[in-house]
Amino acid sequence: MKTAIFASALLLAIPLAAPAAESDLYGTWKMVSQSQKLVDTGEVRQGRGKTPNGYVTFTPDGRVIGIILSDKRPKPESAAKMTDQQRVELFNTMNAYAGTYKLDGNKLTYFYDATHNEVTARAAARQIKIEGRKITMVNEPGRSVADGKMVVTTTVWEKVQAPKK
Repeated sequence: MKTAIFASALLLAIPLAAPAAESDLYGTWKMVSQSQKLVDTGEVRQGRGKTPNGYVTFTPDGRVIGIILSDKRPKPESAAKMTDQQRVELFNTMNAYAGTYKLDGNKLTYFYDATHNEVTARAAARQIKIEGRKITMVNEPGRSVADGKMVVTTTVWEKVQAPKK
C-alpha cells in the first residue's frame, strides 16, 4: 500500500509535457538559438554559430517554410562583384526548406517538398515543447547539412508578433 501511494505521489510530482495544440504553432517564429550534440562523442557545438538567424512559419493548412542562416556569412560588396567562393560560402552557411507538417502530441514531423540542397531524406521528426511564446524543438538524430556528421539538433524559437495594422 505504501509503495502504491509513493508511486502515485511520484507520478504527480513529475511534470508531464502536455501535448501541443496545432493552433499554437500557427504563425512565424524567429530563431533564438541552435545547438548540435554529436552522436558519436556527445560534444555540443553551435553548428550555426552563437547568434544564428532564421525564421519558420506554420500555416493552418499544414504548410511549413523555414530558413536558417549561420551567424558568420560572407558580405559580398554587390551581386555583380560576388566571387564564386563567396557564393559557395553563402550556400554552405544556410539551409532552407518548404513542405508540410504533421503534429502528433509533441512529435512534429516535416515532409519536405523543397530544400536548399535537394536533400530531403534527413531527420524530419522532432519533439517539441511550447512554453508561452517560445518553442523548443529537439530533432531525431540526423546528418548535419554542414558536415554530414550525425547530430541531435536543439533549436529554440520565439513567436513573432503580428504587425499592427
